[in-house]
Amino acid sequence: MGAARVTFQPGVRSNVADVGSTVLDAARAAGVVIDAPCGGIGRCGRCRVRVSGAVRPPADDELAVLSATDRRRGVRLACRTVIEGDVTVSEAAEQGSLRIVESATAPDPAVEPPEERGHVPRWPGEPLIGAAVDVGTTTIAARLYDLRSGELMGAASAPNPQASWGSDVLSRVSAALAGEAGALQRAVVSAIEALVTDTAAQAAVASEALREIVCVGNTAMTSLLLGADVSPLAAAPYEGARTGAETVPADALGFVAFPLAVVTTLPGVSAFIGSDITAGLLVTRPDRGDTPAVFVDLGTNGEIVLAADGTVYAASAAAGPALEGAGVEHGMRAETGAIERAWLEDGDLRTSTVGDAPPAGICGSGLIDLAEALLDGGALTADGLLRTDAAPPLGRRVFVRDDGIRAFAVDIDGDVTLTQRDVRAFQLAKGAVRTALDLLLERAGIPAEAIGSVIVAGGFGLHVRGAALARTGMVPAEWADRLAFAGNTALAGAVAALLANAPRVQAARIASAVETIDLAGDPRFQERFIAALGFPAA
Repeated sequence: MGAARVTFQPGVRSNVADVGSTVLDAARAAGVVIDAPCGGIGRCGRCRVRVSGAVRPPADDELAVLSATDRRRGVRLACRTVIEGDVTVSEAAEQGSLRIVESATAPDPAVEPPEERGHVPRWPGEPLIGAAVDVGTTTIAARLYDLRSGELMGAASAPNPQASWGSDVLSRVSAALAGEAGALQRAVVSAIEALVTDTAAQAAVASEALREIVCVGNTAMTSLLLGADVSPLAAAPYEGARTGAETVPADALGFVAFPLAVVTTLPGVSAFIGSDITAGLLVTRPDRGDTPAVFVDLGTNGEIVLAADGTVYAASAAAGPALEGAGVEHGMRAETGAIERAWLEDGDLRTSTVGDAPPAGICGSGLIDLAEALLDGGALTADGLLRTDAAPPLGRRVFVRDDGIRAFAVDIDGDVTLTQRDVRAFQLAKGAVRTALDLLLERAGIPAEAIGSVIVAGGFGLHVRGAALARTGMVPAEWADRLAFAGNTALAGAVAALLANAPRVQAARIASAVETIDLAGDPRFQERFIAALGFPAA
């Protein structure tokens, strides 16, 4: 078959790849992250790179995605570009920095002597440090702590490199079952190791002083980290998923810089309610309030927990990738240039972007704001149709493209649009979340107005507005002013477990007490889901 040298720029990382493999294959092997939301099956068109050198000409399926301008600039799809000799690969466009939320609204963690948790110094006064890590599907966030004092020594975050195998959990599970499990594990281990070692170096502490890494994440992320079998996550009834708390020597997982460390994962609840949710419940305790409370973590999967009358219920809603910026034509993550806010002013649309940069696309919070603004401005109907006959000035922005698809010009000075398909993708996401909320409320036997507080967790939650969630119908109208945005509660829970034993015991109790609701098995789900797709009337 032969071999070829593949050079990735910027950063100039080089790797040998098999002739006949794709640029995406080579990038994965080299540890270079190329965003491939669809997992490399040629569906999303997002893995755009510029390629020079010996590659096979594009086939018809790739040409259908690339514009004439793309082809003149040497832009290709990494998943469809077959290597035939030495090549150089660079980014198709300048990438902005991804905004990653590390902070949370949570009580200060208790600190117990590390010796009581088995961390014994090799000599008197030896530094003992630990790391708390939130292994998210999109991003990884880490914090480094002095285990004796509980002092924060540094923090770092980065995109999850597993994104090269797909933006969603099921894409990565499929890749693992297709023989990529080892590569997926190595990718996440390398990313965590790099974050922790860099942070330790900045704090002037030897990485050998690291004694424990407490990790949380959804069940797929922690299973891939541990090298566990993920086949139970691939199909119903999802039995046998690895959800218990575990402690494993770090070197057994492939970590090389931490010879004395162990990796601990907190317990999850079920196949789709992971340890990140347990960690969030640990620091927010919605079950301890005077009134019923809801905990929501929005993303590709919307995890929802309802605490009422001494019982805690949970469900996972398959919201799809729209809230993460995928599955939307000009969607993007919360990077520089992403439209994150939209509102009406003097009857017309106004927007703001991450970093105040020129608009480059639409992230999840911007998508929700856009739907709210277009509904209020009359350019979007209650059933989700973009109106070509809407009154100006919004009406002048609605047009029908050459392919017959309706679109709204979000950025009149550029080419960022919101298409009719994008609206439908958002409707599917918000419909799934709302259906899960409604069925949980019915299971608990309480009305929406009885909910006293709604805790919205995760980085996405910090950048959405309660009024927009209510106006679009993702949450009941009564909750518009009851939402509290708590930030990265998963990481805060991991910190609590890192610094003391008691939170670990509490986490186990919380996980075992949650009653999970199988939405897919509910005969009312489909009917309720279809009803939830529409937007509330003004």
